[in-house]
Amino acid sequence: MLTSAQNWPAWLVIVGCGISTQLIKVLLYSLAQRRFAVGVMGQSYGVPSLTASGLSCMLVLTVMRQGWSSSLAGFAFVFAVISVHDTIKLRVAASRQRKVVFRLVETLEDAGPFHLRVADYLDPRTHHPAHVIAGVLFGSLFALAFGLTSG
Repeated sequence: MLTSAQNWPAWLVIVGCGISTQLIKVLLYSLAQRRFAVGVMGQSYGVPSLTASGLSCMLVLTVMRQGWSSSLAGFAFVFAVISVHDTIKLRVAASRQRKVVFRLVETLEDAGPFHLRVADYLDPRTHHPAHVIAGVLFGSLFALAFGLTSG
């Protein structure tokens, strides 16, 4: 039985971090939009980034419990760096793709009155580097707050 946060298994801390990240996202977007934005609960992008938050929580948790010299910490570090890097690089590629597709749809004369709306649906609402930084900070702090083991 879990008697304190210090005895939680790693997977539970990481899942808790993900849920907390999404709840903060709902709160922030609800305040910004002045309406309940429950739709952001299922999105990994936005502030804070779910991907960055979860991976940084996993990395900090692994380092705290296993130490930097462990193979698990090395794997978590490489996995987190590659994933966060790809998340930011995907934003650039997706933005380029959206511009090209939007130009193509714009040139279609027989596309009908909704052709610009269709192109807008192709907008990949992607991670901004600030979203990723916020996710890394939140995930790291979450692991520090709830990831220490007793003993």
